[in-house]
Amino acid sequence: MNRFSDITEKPSNFLDYIINQGLKGYHILFDNDQIRRAFEKKDKEFARMSTNKIQEVRNALQEILTRPNMEEKKEFIAQLPEDTRHVLILLYFQILEKNLLSQKARPH
Repeated sequence: MNRFSDITEKPSNFLDYIINQGLKGYHILFDNDQIRRAFEKKDKEFARMSTNKIQEVRNALQEILTRPNMEEKKEFIAQLPEDTRHVLILLYFQILEKNLLSQKARPH
């Protein structure tokens, strides 16, 4: 069985799964090319963030959560406007970074 088998649980469980896989280095919703392009345009994409773009990313995330299987989620992401996809990827990595930082032991 493929370790990236489809997730049919509640959206919060799906998000937990995606984050846990990401923390292990498996970015299953995005391919390496998509990730590379997003980081190449990181400063440009965040500088252009508008209320409309934030809403587009929210809508995209909600749509991803409604897709029934991983392949359909990935196909939907691939069809997003490039700037929306870039922001989605960059936000995903920010979430991963915050999770990593929160797991580190803090000195007393």
